[in-house]
Amino acid sequence: MAAARTETDGARNPWLRRPAGQGAAGRVRLVCLPYAGGGAGVYRDWLRAGPELGVEVLAVRPPGREQRFGEPPFDDARSLAERLAVVLEPYLDGPYALYGHSVGSVVGLALAHELARSPGTRQPLGLFVGAGVAPGALRPEPEWSGSDAELTEWLRRTGGTPSGVLARPGLVARVLPALRADLAMAAGYRGRPGERLAVPIQGFAGAADPMATAAAMTGWGAETTGRFQLSQVPGGHFFLAESGRQVLARIAEQLLAEV
Repeated sequence: MAAARTETDGARNPWLRRPAGQGAAGRVRLVCLPYAGGGAGVYRDWLRAGPELGVEVLAVRPPGREQRFGEPPFDDARSLAERLAVVLEPYLDGPYALYGHSVGSVVGLALAHELARSPGTRQPLGLFVGAGVAPGALRPEPEWSGSDAELTEWLRRTGGTPSGVLARPGLVARVLPALRADLAMAAGYRGRPGERLAVPIQGFAGAADPMATAAAMTGWGAETTGRFQLSQVPGGHFFLAESGRQVLARIAEQLLAEV
């Protein structure tokens, strides 16, 4: 790893959140991409737990959420991946991997392909995907293009949005544009003919997830010429709240065995 950067990186770089006061706090970095409508705060527990597991977590904050509400969100995964490749370049000077949850898994895939096309860029040790339907099987829900009320009710059913947020119409109105853009980004992603990664992919499916079931995630194996593994963990679509520490520990163990 290069010399440690300070926490002020987060103030200068709105795209990333890093462990407070830790600098380069691990032998390997894990770039984490949030689920639809989410930001870097999705990974707050991983930011705290990463250092003791030997992993420095870099949580991505895309435009249109958290401190970036005033910025227009991306609605195309490849365009977002192109921008992220530039933002992340200073942090790819040592061993690293990518993790994406739900819609973030599609962004992670697009980013891995963008990095593979970048001459001289260090490649990730692997792509980890959680609660993400395989791109070839992903189909948009009717509510995604429905009214704000329909989309809000969909959020309520999927259970990933705190009830305190849903009870505040003004806050919901601020969240919905980024959510719609993220969902459109995932639904509109299409792989290029013959395009496959060369790095391994590890998938995690929530045992109680009705959307990204283990069967719906098996198609990730077609996205790489490398190894593909799929595991089930306790929890539903947003299993980070229930099994996040377990998943991070398994990722850390696998990555540290390779560096």
